[in-house]
Amino acid sequence: MASSVKFARAYRALGRPKLQTKSSFCFRAEQFSAEVGPAIAELIASQTGRFDEVLVDRKEIDASTFEISGGWSNFEFTYKLSSAGEADVYQNLKQLLIECKTIVRGGLPIEVYLIDEDICSQDDEILDPRLGNLRALCQLITCLADLAHYHDEKLRGEEYRLIFVEDDGAKGAKTITLQPCVDLDLLKYSVSSNLLESLLESNFDKNPHLVKERSIFRASLVEFSKDSTDARERFRFVVLNWKDFLRLYNNNLDTYLSGFSFHKAKQEVGSAELSIADQLSKLISDISGKVLSIPISLVVLIAIAKAGNVFESTVLVLGITLTSFIMAETIAAQKLQYNRICHSRVLLFSAHEKKIDIYPDDLKEYLRSAIRGLTKNEKMLGRSLWALRCLAWLPAIAAVSLHSFIYMDELIASWRNIMAAVIVLFGKLACF
Repeated sequence: MASSVKFARAYRALGRPKLQTKSSFCFRAEQFSAEVGPAIAELIASQTGRFDEVLVDRKEIDASTFEISGGWSNFEFTYKLSSAGEADVYQNLKQLLIECKTIVRGGLPIEVYLIDEDICSQDDEILDPRLGNLRALCQLITCLADLAHYHDEKLRGEEYRLIFVEDDGAKGAKTITLQPCVDLDLLKYSVSSNLLESLLESNFDKNPHLVKERSIFRASLVEFSKDSTDARERFRFVVLNWKDFLRLYNNNLDTYLSGFSFHKAKQEVGSAELSIADQLSKLISDISGKVLSIPISLVVLIAIAKAGNVFESTVLVLGITLTSFIMAETIAAQKLQYNRICHSRVLLFSAHEKKIDIYPDDLKEYLRSAIRGLTKNEKMLGRSLWALRCLAWLPAIAAVSLHSFIYMDELIASWRNIMAAVIVLFGKLACF
């Protein structure tokens, strides 16, 4: 198997002789060097080409079977690189981009040696960042191919087109085509594929929202490059403005996530509003049945007026007073329940009120309207409970007043008798 790394070691050991053509070079040594033998052995082991002519001490020997002895004084040979694509050895970076057809599909050989730049991909990428940028571009193309809806390879073998579709329900489907092409100018730019790697189809098990994120990426790509008409230029435009594209994608993703969050917040506000309103409605329903006892108690005043004696009237007054007491305490209990409902409303809406500044205008208005409406209901119900508690004592006060008015003489006489009895009692107690 051809190895460009072994070729690079051998070529460097031979002093990096100049190329006669783009795929051959000549080496000449006028005196013996111990380094030549191991370099030739490494060159043979690299399997990157063949020896075309070999002269040892000015005598031509068989290039396919020669062995270097330790006694030569003059040595020269011509070496031709394989033209069948077996060796990833290129004259320069430009030749690599032209002859390596796999680059447009995101494939870059693991081992590459560039003769003019003297760069080996295994350990010298740091010397020329363009090689690192090329590898990053290949990774970008690979990721874009994974995200594309279709791959079009029908035109010519060296052309590779990636088709992206954005489905717009209102305007129909929008389609763009990217045709990866890499030249020396693009290698001046560094692109990162970290985001795209997280969107690869192989990550479906790790991210349940990946389908939507991939769709947002495609829609963002269509939006970003829709003004370009040529597929090659569109790819160049995306690479040259990669940071701007990532910013657009992140904004679109944030908009989607925020929209989802705001929709959820709106549902929470609506549910909270409905729950509080339902609790207030139940409280009003419970009170309504009990409030009817107030006018019924007032009807008893007629019975007091028609009572045959003071005893009957007194019993009726005590009954109405007891009823008023029970009604007042019941309303007081309802007031406690009302306070708990108000506290629950504050708890349910406090979290949304803290984030109201980041909410969209429609959600802000919806939240404020819900709070205003519930607050108004609470105030009205609070005043009603206070008034009903006062009204609960109205039958008792009216009954006592009517009873006192009708039987005033008997009550005064009774009061005098009671006071006289008390005085006598205290007198007897004083004698002891």
